[in-house]
Amino acid sequence: MTTATVLTFTSAAVLIVIVPGPDQALLLQISAAAGRPAAMRTAGGILLGIVLWGLASVLGLSAAMAGGGVAFRVISVAGAAYLIWLGVQALRSARSAAVVISEQHDVHRNRAFFGRGLLTNLLNPKIGLFYLSILPEFLPHPSTPAIGDEMVLYAIYVTVSALWLLGFAFAAGSLHPVLNRPRVRRSLDSVLGVVLVGLGVTVLLGT
Repeated sequence: MTTATVLTFTSAAVLIVIVPGPDQALLLQISAAAGRPAAMRTAGGILLGIVLWGLASVLGLSAAMAGGGVAFRVISVAGAAYLIWLGVQALRSARSAAVVISEQHDVHRNRAFFGRGLLTNLLNPKIGLFYLSILPEFLPHPSTPAIGDEMVLYAIYVTVSALWLLGFAFAAGSLHPVLNRPRVRRSLDSVLGVVLVGLGVTVLLGT
């Protein structure tokens, strides 16, 4: 694999990762409601989901799922339903009286933030399709096994994702005092609710 290929893939990975989607919407919502620590834990869950999708791709599970049709649709519908549920929860929060939430959480709540991020990513089959459709285009010999080259590209994608997700969570969490003001939270939850529901409906229509 040439240096030019690595640089080109890295540039492509950066563009793909920073495109706004459900991950960023979830991080922004949690940053507003619970602050930086919760957002960082959520980002960690999302990142683990990216790693697991990469492992599934290496093992051939993503290809089997995409080729099987039924499994892909099941995960797509489940992911869409989850996005819609998150959106509805955000809209309900916007309609209710917004109150300032303390950043102190027990262990159960902390694990819940991590699990929410993980679930959001695992129910997004487009991550698996990225590994199957875009990443192979950068391999030198797609028709022959190239596990070493694949692992290099996976590592680049995971690294770029980690830098972006953790950086986004850190930056958004820094705005918690502002985002957690009642009027700002109502506006933010309303916008994020509509976005998440819209994303979920879009996924449903595409299955």
